[in-house]
Amino acid sequence: MTAVLPDASSRPLPLWRLIAGFGVIAILVLALLVAGAVYLENYQLDRYMRSLAADPASVALPDNEIVTRILDRAQSLSLPLHATDVTVTRTDGIPHIHIAKYMAETAIGRMDLRLPAASSR
Repeated sequence: MTAVLPDASSRPLPLWRLIAGFGVIAILVLALLVAGAVYLENYQLDRYMRSLAADPASVALPDNEIVTRILDRAQSLSLPLHATDVTVTRTDGIPHIHIAKYMAETAIGRMDLRLPAASSR
């Protein structure tokens, strides 16, 4: 003996389930857009930091000038980076730039951002 299940395709989807489903999708899309924008800005800062470290002219720049340039770029990207977050060390005169973990405040909460250290190779 087998049980016969009712045909699910013949019943319409309840309105509350449809609204809830679209609501969840909308929240996920909003979170993706907000987080994606911050991560894109973080990526742009990473690219700038790497290009600055790889630039042969940066060897002649003082450490505080490198820090100032990175902070200016972070400010133009609306990233909350502070001078204490940026460390410049030198090995054989070549700058090695490191940005400590920092947090960005967004509409969906705080986001921890990290960048790998950069130096010319």
